[in-house]
Amino acid sequence: MTKNIQINSINILGKAELLVSDHQKAMTAFRKISIQTEGINLDYTGFVGDMVKNTKHHGGNDKAICCYNSDHFVKWKNELDFDLEKGAFGENLTLSGENAHEQCVYIGDRYQLGEAIVEVSEPRGPCYMIGIRYNYKQFPIHLQASGLTGFYLRTIKPGFVKKSDELVHISSHPEQISVMDVNQVRYHDPKNKEWLDRLIKLSPLTEEWRIRFEKMRNKLK
Repeated sequence: MTKNIQINSINILGKAELLVSDHQKAMTAFRKISIQTEGINLDYTGFVGDMVKNTKHHGGNDKAICCYNSDHFVKWKNELDFDLEKGAFGENLTLSGENAHEQCVYIGDRYQLGEAIVEVSEPRGPCYMIGIRYNYKQFPIHLQASGLTGFYLRTIKPGFVKKSDELVHISSHPEQISVMDVNQVRYHDPKNKEWLDRLIKLSPLTEEWRIRFEKMRNKLK
């Protein structure tokens, strides 16, 4: 069975803007817009022309591309009455289909993306910016609890990406640990020594997440 993933849109924003909510405000490039050109170049740190305002927690090769599955939009509409559209979660790639579900995407999965090659590096860690965007401070908590966080891709090989391209699956890491598995440990089962040990040794997982799990594991000794 193919693990290819459909791409609904490629989204970027070239400059930061002020987002204001009842509880907080921030300068951010969160509200990304679908590109209108035929395609766009991907380099080692992201799509050319896309801005990352908070470089301390975002950007870099491990977080070159943020992805979210638009199939989840219905859930958030039903539960929170949010009308969501492409780029709703600040994602660079708005995806669709079962193969884009966090349970079906494995850390270390590699895909051909146009001329580029990318690899799943870590779950997206929902942050306060999503709460500001929708004027609902608890929204990140809902995302964490559900495990429907989205995920990041690192760039293995840069190249030109067309709007009509899809993520064509190349290979998976032998461990086949899903984005949802990682979220389950972090947000729901942080004392599971066996799983913590597995994640600490999971080489395609970003160093940032492996260090986090190592600290969690050390507290259990």
